[in-house]
Amino acid sequence: MNVKRVLSSVVGAAVSVGLIIAGSPAASADPGVTLTSQQLTKQGFPKKPNTTGWDGTAVLSTNTAPQWEDVLLTGKAPSFAPIGQVLTMQRYVPTDANGDGSFKDLNITTTVQKNGTFSMHFQLGMPGTYGYRVGYLTSSSSPEFVGFQYQFTTTGTGKAAPSSGQSTAVKLNASQLEKAGFTRRVNTAAWGGTATISANRVPAGAPVTIQGTAPAEVAPGTVLQLSRFVPTDKYGSGSFEQVAGVQTQVATDGTFSLTFEINQTGRYGYTLGTAVGQEWVGMEFQLRTT
Repeated sequence: MNVKRVLSSVVGAAVSVGLIIAGSPAASADPGVTLTSQQLTKQGFPKKPNTTGWDGTAVLSTNTAPQWEDVLLTGKAPSFAPIGQVLTMQRYVPTDANGDGSFKDLNITTTVQKNGTFSMHFQLGMPGTYGYRVGYLTSSSSPEFVGFQYQFTTTGTGKAAPSSGQSTAVKLNASQLEKAGFTRRVNTAAWGGTATISANRVPAGAPVTIQGTAPAEVAPGTVLQLSRFVPTDKYGSGSFEQVAGVQTQVATDGTFSLTFEINQTGRYGYTLGTAVGQEWVGMEFQLRTT
C-alpha cells in the first residue's frame, strides 16, 4: 500500500485502505455553508455515483445511512489505473452555493485489485448530506484527479459513537497485510525516501526503531506521525487511527529516527508519514507484538 494516499496514497500500490489515515489537514472552508441535495446534484454530486470521466464503474449499497453504519462501495477501475493503486475518499467542503470549495481527505481508502475491481467499506459519523469523491491523483508533473463523485446522507444527531458491532476491526494475517501494502520490510514505494526497521516481531512493550531519510518534499522539521491500520475486510479496506504521542521530526540533514513501543499484542499494519497538501506521504510496514 503506497502511502501517498491522496491524498493516492496514497499512489501506487498501497493498501486497500478505505485509509482515514492519519489524516491530512482539514479543509479551510466555512463550515457554515451547506448545500441541498439538488444543489449538490447540479455541482456533479448525484445520488448515484457520477462516473463521467472515470471510465469505470461504481455502485453504492445505499446513499443514506445512520451514523457509523457500514456502507459498501464497489466497482471497476478504468483500464489505465495501476493494479494496487490506492483510491481515497474525500468529503467536499463548500464555501458557497456556486460550486466553490475544497476536499477534505477522510483516510478511507481501498486499492485496485488484480482484476481491476475495488471494494470499499466505510462508516461515516458526520451527519448531513455532503458531496464525496473517490479516486487518486496522477503522478505527473501536473497531477490530475481521476475518480468519481456522489452525494451521501448520514442521519443522526452528531453525538453517537460507533457501536462495537458496527466497527469491529477485521484481523489480517501476514500475507493479507503484505497484499495490502504492509510489508515486513518497510514499504517506501510512495515515500520517495529510505526507511529500515529494527524488527517486525517483538514482545509487547519492547522498543522498535524505524529510521531513514525523507524525500525532498518533506522538509526538515516536519512531524511524522505513526498510525495503525484498522481493516474492515480481508481485502485491505479500512481506516487509520493515530498511535497517540508516537511521532518524530525530520532532522536538518533530512534524516529521521523513531523509537517506539507497542503494548497491544497482535499483528497490525502501520504507516509513518505526514500530509503534504492533499496527499499523504509516508511509509508502511507490518509489526507483530507478542
